[in-house]
Amino acid sequence: MPADRLLLTRPPVGPRRRTVAAALVVATALALLAGCSSSDGGGGGEATTDTTIDADLPKGTGRVVFCKQEAGDGGAPTAEVERLVENLISQASLADAEPYDAFQLVCDNTGVTSLEAPTAYAGVEPAPLGTPQAAIRVSPDFSTRIEEEPVVSFFAAPVGGAQFPTQPGFGTIIQQSADGSLSSGTRDPREGETIAAECQALPIRDLVTADYTGKAQFFVNCGNDQRAWVLVAAAPANGDPYFLQVVAQVLATADAEALGRLLTTMQVDKDALARFAAATAPVPDPGATTTTAAPAPATTTAAP
Repeated sequence: MPADRLLLTRPPVGPRRRTVAAALVVATALALLAGCSSSDGGGGGEATTDTTIDADLPKGTGRVVFCKQEAGDGGAPTAEVERLVENLISQASLADAEPYDAFQLVCDNTGVTSLEAPTAYAGVEPAPLGTPQAAIRVSPDFSTRIEEEPVVSFFAAPVGGAQFPTQPGFGTIIQQSADGSLSSGTRDPREGETIAAECQALPIRDLVTADYTGKAQFFVNCGNDQRAWVLVAAAPANGDPYFLQVVAQVLATADAEALGRLLTTMQVDKDALARFAAATAPVPDPGATTTTAAPAPATTTAAP
C-alpha cells in the first residue's frame, strides 16, 4: 500500500488521531521492509520498496548520489549500546562468528539517512537512481528466505506535519512492527510467520546512544533457531522533530556487534529530511471538507 494516502485535512486532535498516526508509521516501516525482491544491490529486478513519505518527487527535483565518504572508525558506543550487544549475544544464544573486518558507509538516495554496515552486507537499498527514500536496507542477500540472512532496515520520518502530527509511541511502533513483519518465510510470494508469532519477546528496554534516546526490544528463539530480531524506535536527544526506526535480524555474534556499530553511527540529516518531506507532501484538495485517512494498513503482514 502506498504510504502517501495520508491525512489530507487537519482533523481534531484526539486519541483516534494519535492511533492513526501510530498505525501509519508502522505501515510505512513495513512497506519499506517489504521490498526484498528488488536489486538495489542485492537481487534481480526493479526496486519495489515504498518510501517513508511519497515516492514521487516533483518534476525538477534533483536526485543526487550521496554518501561519498569512507566509513569511519565506528565511533564510540555508549555504555547502553555495549550492554545491548552483550545482552543480545547472551539472551539469544547467538553462535560465535569472527567479527566483520570491513565496513562501508551506506546512505539513502535523498541525503537523509546514513549508517556504517559490514561490506559483507552487499545488498543495499535504495539504489542511487531508484525511488527516492529517506531509508536504508542492507543484507548479504535479499533473494534468500528471510530467516537465512541478517538484515537491517533504518528509516526516519518527520514529526509535526500532516503525515505524523505527533510522534507515535516507541512501544507501539515496536509492537506493531513485530506483529506485522515476517520472521521467516518467503518474500515473493509473501508467506511466513511474523516476528511476534514465531519469536519469544523479551522485556522492552531503554536505549541511549550519543544522539538518540528511545526503546529497543529483543525477539529471540525465532523458529527455535539461534537467531533474533531487534526492533528499535528512537528520537533525537536534542528534541529535533523527527523519529527513526531500526528493524534488524542477527544470526551470529558478528551480526550483533555490527548492529552495535550501526546504532552508534546511524545519522539523520534533519534539514535534508525537512526538504524531502516538503517536496513529497501531499497537496490538499481545496474543496475537501472531510478527513481522508489511510485504510487499515494491509502492509502489516509484510516481510522484512
